[in-house]
Amino acid sequence: MLKIFGKVLNTDLEGTVDPDCVQTCFEASDCILAYFDTSGRCQLFNFNETETLEVEETNKEDGLFVAFKTTLNNDTCPAYTNIQPIVNNGEDPITWKKSEKTFSFQKCRGDWKIFRRSNPEVTVCMQVFLLNPGIPRVEAIQYCESINTTLTGVATTEESKWLKDRFKKLYPGAQKWEGVWMDGVRNCTGFKEANCRNYDWSDGYTEGLDALGLSNARLSYSG
Repeated sequence: MLKIFGKVLNTDLEGTVDPDCVQTCFEASDCILAYFDTSGRCQLFNFNETETLEVEETNKEDGLFVAFKTTLNNDTCPAYTNIQPIVNNGEDPITWKKSEKTFSFQKCRGDWKIFRRSNPEVTVCMQVFLLNPGIPRVEAIQYCESINTTLTGVATTEESKWLKDRFKKLYPGAQKWEGVWMDGVRNCTGFKEANCRNYDWSDGYTEGLDALGLSNARLSYSG
């Protein structure tokens, strides 16, 4: 546990009193952060119930403390200014981002998969949904919008393989021709239909066609 003088922004300490707040968080498998004060009031934040958190460093005189559950590389003890707490719950490690005196944590909702892209630098959360078989693309878009999400493009081979594996897990009886809708409209100007692998992404953040290589993507050429 990494303990600092600090407070969780936009959060008031609840009335729960636990003099062993840090130890309680350490022993709880889902706990990622303990927030407490000198009087013993304690609030725990659990991975499965938390999507975003902001922690601001304070002074000793404020009597407020935050303890991050984290793992240091190879049992080292780096200087405080070099410490970046890492949350190891869930499928993917998530590093707290530090900006001056503020630590911020953000993860995907539920069991959505997180991908960190470098071109452009953006974090994307993905999930596969099984709707009615054979629905048109417009219905897939409308469903995504109804749950405040976006039909996404696919930027990397890693993302493409995850989508395939996720789909097969949800629908093990799927035929080879069955798949999922993703963002993008084929741009076949100057290409024969059967050789066209150019897509215009419209989700606002996907760039590149690395995910659609011949060795990685099976594309339909029906339209």
